Amino acid sequence: MIDTFVKLKNESLKYGLIVNVNKTKYLKCTRRQHQPKSINIENKEFKQVKSFKYLGSNVNTDNTIEEGIKERIALGNKAFTQIKRCFKVSLYLKWQS
Repeated sequence: MIDTFVKLKNESLKYGLIVNVNKTKYLKCTRRQHQPKSINIENKEFKQVKSFKYLGSNVNTDNTIEEGIKERIALGNKAFTQIKRCFKVSLYLKWQS
């Protein structure tokens, strides 16, 4: 894992990019239970996270999708309640005609 971070740093420097230590975190996927810990590379600390959002999908250490499904259901319910009034008005106007 440390080699990967060193390669990331070296490759990014070739293109004039600097790795932001405050924004860079890592996720370790494994079947064994483990506590998140930090990695120190060249006196810089990278934090481990249990989950993060990538391109709108939740990625976690267990490779499960329950969180993503619950979030999509909640967003669908929110959208439906926002337009529910429009449906009622439309039905009422049709009934009046």
